[in-house]
This record gives sequence, C-alpha cells and structure tokens, in this order.
Amino acid sequence: MPKPRKAKKPLSAKDFAGEGEPYSEVIVTISIRFLGSAITRSRLAVITYPDPALESLAKQSLNEMKIENYGFNQDGVFGACLCENFNGWEDMGMDYPRISEESGDNSQIDDARAMNAYIKKSVDWIAELHKEGMAEAMLNDTNLPGGQRPQ
Repeated sequence: MPKPRKAKKPLSAKDFAGEGEPYSEVIVTISIRFLGSAITRSRLAVITYPDPALESLAKQSLNEMKIENYGFNQDGVFGACLCENFNGWEDMGMDYPRISEESGDNSQIDDARAMNAYIKKSVDWIAELHKEGMAEAMLNDTNLPGGQRPQ
C-alpha cells in the first residue's frame, strides 16, 4: 500500500534563506589537467544550489526538463547540475578554457560559446526559480486568513 503524500506547505517569504527573498548560489568550476608539459583536458562544471525553500519547485522544474543530475551533497545541501553529462562536467577543448568568444581559432571560439551557454543556462534557471518562488510566496502571503500580512 503506498504511503499517503504529505500536504505541501504553502511557500512563504519567511521561508527564504535571504531574509524574505530567495538566496541561491551558482558555483562555476574549471578543471585543467596537465600531463607532462601539455594540457590534456579542460572541463567545466556549473553547480546550482537553490534556496532550500525552492527545493520542491527546483525538483519539479528539473523533472520537466528531464534533468537527472540533482540531489544532496555530503553536507546535506540540495544542488543541481544542468549538464547533460552524467558526471556533471562538460569537456572543453585541449587548451585552457577562455571565456572570451573573440579570441583564438574556431574551436576555441566554439568552446567559449559552449562554456558561456552552460553558465547562462544555469544562471537563467536559478533566476526563473527565484521569480516563481517569490510570486508563489507573495500569493500565499496575501491570502492569509483575515488578510493579515506576515511579519
């Protein structure tokens, strides 16, 4: 027999970690591997850590996008990686990554565009979560019994 589902607690501004507003982080890590005197691999990881109050919205969004790279880290903090690679890293070219899309040859320019797009996708996703979370909290907070506002 399946367990009954818990009723979802309505999201409120007081639930956010940022004193009434969501507080999230996007951490960008670049790994450059050397073997001997040459660079053998460059990789990029972008990990998003949504405000804890946004976890259920984040999971819903990730499932809709068919992204499976999310869960809790060793510290019990929920995070997500929008990378399509199962290990969370996107391989870049054989040279070191460059953010500028105006330098180097075509492959370096393509790598820079891919890196920037990966970062932008992650940042835009968190911004959209914040927007949805704040809208939901505002709606829930204005619908309190007796029309009272939260403190």
